[in-house]
Amino acid sequence: MKRVCFAMIFAVLCVSCGIDEPEENAYEPFVCTGFPEERVYYPEETIVFKFNMPVNPNSLNGFSVSSENAGKLDSVEVSGDSVKILPPLPAEDNLFVTLTSALKSLDNKPLMTGERFSENKEVRELVYETGKKLPEVAEIIPDDSKSATIAIKFDSDVEIRIKDIEPKPYDMMELDGWHVFAFDEPLNSFKISKARSLERDYELNNVEVNLPDNPPEESEITFEQDSTDTRFTLSVKGSSVVALALESSYFICHEGCTAVLDGLEPGKNYKVKAEIWTKKGKINRTFTVKTDEASPHIMISEIMHTPTLEPQKSWEFVEIYNYSAMDFDLSGCFIDDKNDGKGVDPLSAKTEGSELILHPGKTAVITGNEAAFGDILPKDALWLIVDDTTIADAGLTGNESVQILCDHDGTRMLDAEADPSGFKTDKGFSFTTDISGRKCQSEVENGTPGVYAECR
Repeated sequence: MKRVCFAMIFAVLCVSCGIDEPEENAYEPFVCTGFPEERVYYPEETIVFKFNMPVNPNSLNGFSVSSENAGKLDSVEVSGDSVKILPPLPAEDNLFVTLTSALKSLDNKPLMTGERFSENKEVRELVYETGKKLPEVAEIIPDDSKSATIAIKFDSDVEIRIKDIEPKPYDMMELDGWHVFAFDEPLNSFKISKARSLERDYELNNVEVNLPDNPPEESEITFEQDSTDTRFTLSVKGSSVVALALESSYFICHEGCTAVLDGLEPGKNYKVKAEIWTKKGKINRTFTVKTDEASPHIMISEIMHTPTLEPQKSWEFVEIYNYSAMDFDLSGCFIDDKNDGKGVDPLSAKTEGSELILHPGKTAVITGNEAAFGDILPKDALWLIVDDTTIADAGLTGNESVQILCDHDGTRMLDAEADPSGFKTDKGFSFTTDISGRKCQSEVENGTPGVYAECR
């Protein structure tokens, strides 16, 4: 009774004296007040979570980040009332962020992850998508000295203008992702003030390219040339060679390369101009070429050595392409896959009695005799088989060359060869080459038997 009277007296005094009644002690929970927006984040960005009070940096066991491809990430820091996921973020990935009540404020209040506190200790899980990273210089040729010719390759496509290079080169060419610059004298560095990422539509500023400060060594350059009825081949070798321009075709030549000029007419004379880009500058050469009289030609355009279909050996194949303007007779031809003369398989038609004539611009596909390619091959592709279930020496591998040998007037000659060794393909994707000598892997799993494809 005395307590009630005292409370009433205190209330009357507060009103009469203008004193406010004391408010109840309200508890302010520790909460995340600013989640990152839902969008694609790029690897160079920082992802920031904001809280209503400073975060205890010793409680980060309540904030975890993992990547779908890279696993757990440790690049997390506390900065006042923020928790940041720091760059570089893993590219083209998904980030899984988990918040629990183990994350605490600086005065050790547990994070409230739900609408209100409960004994269940709710977990907050979020997912953020990351995009492509910005391009970076992946390769430089040469990489051992100063050079008047410098070739660079980014790890994704970029656009570079000659006016944005300092010092300014007097010439520039682009090929297969490479950018090649010719300078007045050997140098060990240059800067690209603006380079546009084509995949990100983003401008890179002040990209520096640096080489060792060693002077370029003197180097002898050798040339080997060959020609057929429709093709001129030039091989250039020398430690100072960086690139080659053969007429309107360009080639990267790290200490040497082979360039092919195709589409020539049989039985004619040509003057072929070559421009060799070296560490000390450009060298110009003109070659006199006389093409042979017209003759048929084939090439191995595709080798499937590691298919994912089962049984694996039944889905291996070798594709031949007739790139000439004349029929090629494949009767009397053989396939060998080790260049050792052992296990050479004669070729025959899958359909008994069919001719073995490969017409211009058409393909032939070689398989084991139990392969079932009938529903896959184009109707105009010639299907050839060997005399057992596997091709040549117990099937194909990625480290052995494949040859097509044919009997011509009693002499067995090499008509086509392709070597997938040294060119890595993903399992289930074929080794492919085209008439320009470029190599690539097939764009689709288990290859494209019977469909000739240019490498891009």
